[in-house]
Amino acid sequence: MVIVMKFYSVAQQHKFLFLTEVSPLRGRATMAGALVSASTGAMGSLLGKLGAMLTDEYKLLKDVRGGIQFLKDELEVMNAFLLNMSDVEEPDELTKLRVTAVREMSYKIDDNIDKFMVLVEEHKSSCSEAHGIRKLIEKCNSLLPDIKTRHKIAKEVKDIKDQIKEASDRFLRYKTDESCTSTPAKDKVDPRLRALYKDATELVGIDGPRDELVKWLNEKEGESLRFVSVVGYGGLGKTTLANQIRATLLGTTFECGAFVSISRKPDMKAILRSILSQITKQDNAYSGLDDIHLIMDKIREFLQDRRYFIIIDDIWESGTWETLKCAFVKNKCGSRIMITTRIVDVAKSCSPSNADLVYEIKPLSEADSKKLFFKRIFGCEESCPDSLKEASKDILKKCHGLPLAINAISSLLATTSETKEEWDRVRHSIRSSNAKSEIMETMNYILSLSYFDLPHHLRSCILYLALFPEDELIERDRLVRRWISEGFIHGKSGQDLMELGEEYFHQLVNRSLIQPERIGYAGKAEYCRVHDTILDFLIAKSSEVNLCTVLTKNYKPDGIVRRISLMGTEDEDIVEKLDLSQARSIGAFGGTKRLPSLGMSKSLRVLDLQHCGKLQNHHVKDIGRLYQLRYLDISFTGITELPSQIGDLLYLETLAVTSYKLLELPESITRLRRLARLFVGPGCKLPDGLGNLQELEWIDALQSKHVEELGKLTNLRKLKIRLNTDEIERNTLVQSMEKLVSSLCKLDECGLRSLSIYYPMGDKDGEEPFLPALGCIREVIVHVEDICQISRWLASLPNLHTLTFMNPKKIEQQDVDMIGLIPNLLELSLYLHRPDDARQLIIRCKGFQQLQRFVVLDDRMGLLMFEPGAMPRLKELEYRYFQGAAVDYDFGIQHLSSLARLRVILSCIGWTAAEVKAAEDAFKSMAEANPNRPTLEISK
Repeated sequence: MVIVMKFYSVAQQHKFLFLTEVSPLRGRATMAGALVSASTGAMGSLLGKLGAMLTDEYKLLKDVRGGIQFLKDELEVMNAFLLNMSDVEEPDELTKLRVTAVREMSYKIDDNIDKFMVLVEEHKSSCSEAHGIRKLIEKCNSLLPDIKTRHKIAKEVKDIKDQIKEASDRFLRYKTDESCTSTPAKDKVDPRLRALYKDATELVGIDGPRDELVKWLNEKEGESLRFVSVVGYGGLGKTTLANQIRATLLGTTFECGAFVSISRKPDMKAILRSILSQITKQDNAYSGLDDIHLIMDKIREFLQDRRYFIIIDDIWESGTWETLKCAFVKNKCGSRIMITTRIVDVAKSCSPSNADLVYEIKPLSEADSKKLFFKRIFGCEESCPDSLKEASKDILKKCHGLPLAINAISSLLATTSETKEEWDRVRHSIRSSNAKSEIMETMNYILSLSYFDLPHHLRSCILYLALFPEDELIERDRLVRRWISEGFIHGKSGQDLMELGEEYFHQLVNRSLIQPERIGYAGKAEYCRVHDTILDFLIAKSSEVNLCTVLTKNYKPDGIVRRISLMGTEDEDIVEKLDLSQARSIGAFGGTKRLPSLGMSKSLRVLDLQHCGKLQNHHVKDIGRLYQLRYLDISFTGITELPSQIGDLLYLETLAVTSYKLLELPESITRLRRLARLFVGPGCKLPDGLGNLQELEWIDALQSKHVEELGKLTNLRKLKIRLNTDEIERNTLVQSMEKLVSSLCKLDECGLRSLSIYYPMGDKDGEEPFLPALGCIREVIVHVEDICQISRWLASLPNLHTLTFMNPKKIEQQDVDMIGLIPNLLELSLYLHRPDDARQLIIRCKGFQQLQRFVVLDDRMGLLMFEPGAMPRLKELEYRYFQGAAVDYDFGIQHLSSLARLRVILSCIGWTAAEVKAAEDAFKSMAEANPNRPTLEISK
């Protein structure tokens, strides 16, 4: 008993090490906070932890308490210094050194404290798992290492104090120039979010260049292969122009074509495979080809007797072009190749003959600049107050007609007050450019101005994007989860961090710093891209503050690496020798097949290996030693199993293992008490005892191990399940269904917010779905031959928002009417493949009262007809038509009174040019006949 009491005393003295980690984050903000920032390093995280240590709850020893109080006082002053300096755009060299020293010290101290937290947390975990006599023995055996830990902590606190005193004394020998300070700008989010989304995608000043180039490309003199190079500064709209030309010509004037983007570190095999897939219209059919000569031969063979149009976007050096052009046949069919580049010499080398064309893209005219500028802020020039016109004129002059600069500055002004003083402040912040490169300099000034106008927490989030490759389509939720694990998102106690992270994401879109992709019916983007010019700025800026390290070929970082990404093109020897002992984030992309040794990366918070198909089990064998890991993503890799040591990652919050290869998770993951988000692939088996999850995606819910276990996950807020009945015996299926219904009803009562169901209806299903009309069901994706099997159940779902039908062969009018009764349906996707004798389906005015987005794949034009008053709130209609040209295109689009966007995708294989033009004209006429005048996008 005496030994037990001594143990209890020692444990209480070290209780301060638990800090905020006593309670799992579980996707919500906690009291001590974990804010990490580009401006202040880990200082925010440290101050929160030190503050928690000093509360009565932690009962520190007197000498340790005094040391902690000293650290907190000193670090608060240093934090204020860092915040002050973070708003200085061009600090002197001495100030830069001081800022770097203080910021790096914060990381070092934070890492040291976290190491001790792991020791105590492991001790606490082992003791909590013991019972009875075993528990007493465990406590006795753990006394000696706990005393050692105590002495180690005391020594570390003393060492940290000595380091801070030394740094403080050194700083006191120098004075800070008062002119270095500035007032932070306030964050004001533009409430006109959707309007800015729409404006950001509108094209201004492109008609003239597009028409001129289209005319040249259509010329048939000589009918030999000819080239056009479009050259201009980054941000002038070269890619946009090329894409518009492709939309105009491909499928009409040319038989086949391709559009590929070239980065500064091109993967030639991937580029050539993409060209081959596009010209043959066989997606992923050539993913296994690894011989570059064979790929080129197949491209040449296919293009031999065809008139083709290839766009090579963003070439950086002539060597890349010399390799690529070997794949293109110089036939006599009038084929064309378009190249875009920023470099004049590259443009000339790509278009060497007199018959070719080098087209220099110009900045926007004064009129187009005004149109773009004022539309983004006021809607039109006439709405601009007279008091702001002088400042507007000066700002536009300094933007030099650069669309990127105009978009950036207008978005900045849209978030500021409409006062002459505020606009004058912005105007005077844009300094005169160097005449030699005034457009590039002006753009950098604008990007810098937008960056420094961001609040500190958004600066960290935007700089983090430097870790993603050029032209990468970045998923919003994936990005937000990484932000959370890095400590970039900091909310009030109890605030949902995923929701807050989404707000951060959309603020960056609102400021035109990232480009929104796949905007949904609610006006929110599910993905984003970073313009390559902005990416250059982010890479340089993140390097300044040592937030991210971006490797280039034959370059080895000479400083501390905090966060790094591997693109698969790095020198393998350099990768193996990287010192990542202090790294907090490692990401890998694409062709990465080798990772640095992970065993020494004890400070790692994020390991993201998504889509690295060449990585195998041995690459993650040391993963159990990454004790600080919060985020692990090995989705779509070659990894088939996880080591049992993954259960030692006591801080892990997000685990993504979506794959067809990883079919079972080890039992040890049940020890991950902080695991809040788990994403698995089809057929993956989970162990029992995962009761703390908040998100779980795509689990096979009818597996015998899962049906009852689901009911125990009472903290779930988001669940996606597959209901695959193919391999389940009839008797077993009935029992599993009953247990699953019980589990889902329990989750619904416990606060499950969103349930998504993927339902491939097999032969063993009954006439009606077995699930009740639960209020949590938000999404249903169903494979079914006869929609009547499921339509009545769907109509009973009160909160169903998204519904997708995959390839139904039988759908009758009563089924459409029944689906139209779903009370809160917002998005419907209907992929129709029906027999020739199928009757026309009518969308009546009484149904689909809330629907906002409708996607239709129609293999026979005219199968659907909208009657007057149909779908009164529909904003977006996407129509995909994949059969021969039709005669009658009128199916009632003019009756959709709220339609804002009409997107049409036509498969023109076998069509004549006249039929294609007739289809385009018909859809243009339908759009013009609609009183709401929706925007029309036609892809062929």
